Amino acid sequence: MSKIEASTLEEARTNWCIYAQRIIENYHRDAINPNNVVNTIYTRLDKFLESKPTVENGKIYTSTYFPSVNEVNADYEQIWCKVNTAHRIDAANLGFRSLGEHHSNSKMNELALNWAYNYVDVIIKNAYQAADITIDYRESQNLTGFTWSSAELVWQKLNDKSYSLETPYLRTGNLLFEALSYKHYCKLLSPKGAVDFIEEISKM
Repeated sequence: MSKIEASTLEEARTNWCIYAQRIIENYHRDAINPNNVVNTIYTRLDKFLESKPTVENGKIYTSTYFPSVNEVNADYEQIWCKVNTAHRIDAANLGFRSLGEHHSNSKMNELALNWAYNYVDVIIKNAYQAADITIDYRESQNLTGFTWSSAELVWQKLNDKSYSLETPYLRTGNLLFEALSYKHYCKLLSPKGAVDFIEEISKM
């Protein structure tokens, strides 16, 4: 399992789309980091939706957005990421290359919960472990930016011991318009959302 280096919740939230860029596209942990990624955290949805990740002048540009409670139908905080596919980054000849096939978006959700489990105090950790919760990670691919922008990250309680978590994503290859090519968009569970979920389960 890939390692998330963040030691604080705010560090994890701020850098989560940088981690997504690295982990989903399968790069070594030393290759992609805050030193060579310019990650813009948008506060307006319209500006985020207009943004396009890219690679220019030796820098990798990504976009982050934390939707408000009024913009999503969700109980736990989520984070929306726009990153580049490995094809775009490797073509820029930055001195490193992807290690192979890209990983699923669900890996980031699993990592969020793993990070949150290690972050919470031992009492919450033990209570969550005793609850013996299982999560079925799912994904739904969208074919256009419009359908992705309106798709929901869906939590569903299946029974007292199990949940499903479905991530909507959009992934493009070589398209007619260069600005739309080699992009990867995903809506993920944020580290804070994962902490809140674990704390809620621990109280049951």
